[in-house]
Amino acid sequence: MQACWELKYCPYGPLVEQSPLLPTERSSAVEHNEYVKRALKNNQIGELKKLDEESRRLYEQWLQDDEVLAWQALYEMRNEIRDAKKAAADNPGEVLEDLIHGELPPIHEYRVPFEVVPTNIDFASLSAEQKKLLKKKIRERKRALAVALRTDVEDNRKPLDNARRALFVKQVRRFCADDHPERVPEIFRDGECNIFGHICPVFFAAEAITETSTERRHGRYIPFPVKMRVVRRDNHTCQHCGKHLADDEVEFDHKIPISKGGSSEEHNVRLTCYECNRDKKDNIEI
Repeated sequence: MQACWELKYCPYGPLVEQSPLLPTERSSAVEHNEYVKRALKNNQIGELKKLDEESRRLYEQWLQDDEVLAWQALYEMRNEIRDAKKAAADNPGEVLEDLIHGELPPIHEYRVPFEVVPTNIDFASLSAEQKKLLKKKIRERKRALAVALRTDVEDNRKPLDNARRALFVKQVRRFCADDHPERVPEIFRDGECNIFGHICPVFFAAEAITETSTERRHGRYIPFPVKMRVVRRDNHTCQHCGKHLADDEVEFDHKIPISKGGSSEEHNVRLTCYECNRDKKDNIEI
């Protein structure tokens, strides 16, 4: 089976969300607990954050795209409706906790809650009151983006609602720093998906041939430390055409193919781009 970076997508789809997450390291858990306590004390969530260059470019693009602004405003409206339903519940904190930590449905029924690529908004399906509110939310969103670009500060603070307050109180009461490891070994980090954060299901279905260092050196599997050394050695550059490669564009090519006796040791691995790696196929090229 090809790896996800070769396929250019995750072959497991929503199944990956049912894989476990690594535990939160102690320093991060303590930091989050302090944030929760500040939220309870100040009666608000969110913080002021300096705008970085990536966010600045994104905000400038959004201000020029009415459809994106409409989707963001509609998303906010839906969140407000959901929050109102939580607030009306007998135990709003428990309702929120179920939403966050509740079990996923069976895999054959599971669907992502929104389309990855938004379709056009059907304004005809909105009531007159909803259209009026949507237009108001769009104006507010434009003002917030403009202020962030002008002040170079993103302000995402808002009042702490009852559901989050109840959940935060429970989290602070239950928090124990000793429940979190001081650090997670790098060997476990190697199995963590850098997109979803879950442990890749591949690590739960390893074949016996991958479990000894000798077989790994002579198999197709390239250990993560070897990949990192090759990336640094080859300076993120395709060793065939000279193209500079982003992190998600790198391909690892065996100079002597596995099918012709090559190993996955560092001296036999080099960086190439996708096109050059596919053009080479099983040819030997030193």
